[in-house]
Amino acid sequence: MIQRRTFLRSLSVAPFVAKAALAKKSSSAKSKSTRILIGTNGHGAGNGIFIADWNVATGELGEITLAAEVANPTFLALHKQGAQGFVYAVNEGGHGGIKGITAFATVAGAKTLKQLNQVDTEGNGPTHISVTPDGNSVFVANYGGGSASSFHVRPDGSLSPAVSHFQYEGSGPNKERQMHSFAHCVMPSPDGRYLLVNDLGLDCIHTYRVNPATAELTPTEPPAWIGRPGTGPRHTAFSPDAKFLYSVNELDSTVDILAWDASTGTLTSKGFVSTLPAGFPPNTAFAGEITVSQDGKFVYVGNRVADDTIAVFDRDRKTGLLTLKQNSVNGGKNPRHITLDPTDRWLLISDQDSGTIVIHERNRTTGELSAPVHTYPVKSKPMCIVFA
Repeated sequence: MIQRRTFLRSLSVAPFVAKAALAKKSSSAKSKSTRILIGTNGHGAGNGIFIADWNVATGELGEITLAAEVANPTFLALHKQGAQGFVYAVNEGGHGGIKGITAFATVAGAKTLKQLNQVDTEGNGPTHISVTPDGNSVFVANYGGGSASSFHVRPDGSLSPAVSHFQYEGSGPNKERQMHSFAHCVMPSPDGRYLLVNDLGLDCIHTYRVNPATAELTPTEPPAWIGRPGTGPRHTAFSPDAKFLYSVNELDSTVDILAWDASTGTLTSKGFVSTLPAGFPPNTAFAGEITVSQDGKFVYVGNRVADDTIAVFDRDRKTGLLTLKQNSVNGGKNPRHITLDPTDRWLLISDQDSGTIVIHERNRTTGELSAPVHTYPVKSKPMCIVFA
């Protein structure tokens, strides 16, 4: 049975160069290839989740083809059990629109996904999805509905109906963007014991204990970390040692640096930094996605709209503090999602407004990014990339 709770709070408080033909691949290049899945903002025939081969050696993509036809799969999460992969996609829609998530299984030797089932998210506008490291629990943030839900993963990879559902109440000081709760990210802790929910509307991160057997959520004490008013916490990323959490704020383009206590599930503020160069006009850019390099030395943030750059930060692995060192030209428009490939050599960007995937090479010593080295058009607006 679904567990319904309400969190009550009032707050005063990239031009592209398309590859016309694929380069011939040597046997060694093939052995270094894997695949990416692309979540998009499109519905109807020929739209959905796309797939492409990924060449680790060159940073190139193969032909981008449709893997599964499904409505508005704007964010994806993947869990692998040996060779078998399970993919979970939100089906995003506005108020009164689509409010589901779809479970898929990868198909050995094929560039398609097999649909397992669809379930209701219990809230409008699902915008972010995640899965615990053990693959037993899936979570969704309902942006339009201001809520979060959890789901148990069945043995075949399909999803149960919602197990826990939390509806958030209140508003923030930004009357245009914070009229009510806007849950934007559901991030499991690295050990899978906790869930953190970024709330852009209430300027907080809700925190829960996760029951690994059932996916039931229980609020921690205190039930949330409270951020600076009007900042709009959007997405988060943990440091590799799980001692720090970095929360990127959409409304003021900053990153909050937070110490994470895994024994209690609590966050402590350690400071914040801007993602924009000094003197950049305020309220004209909106930070989006954030990711941390595997060695923990660098942090990357996508700046959208007026700036369209990728902010590169040096990271002190002891203190967790960040220092802005580069704002790299994105090469597309509206970098909604960024991710590092499994080797940490390449940064891939989903540029929503230009309809492109842009790829930069990364200097693993300095952390700095090259100019764009490859750009590929995508039929539907690309919103998210995961490695399969």
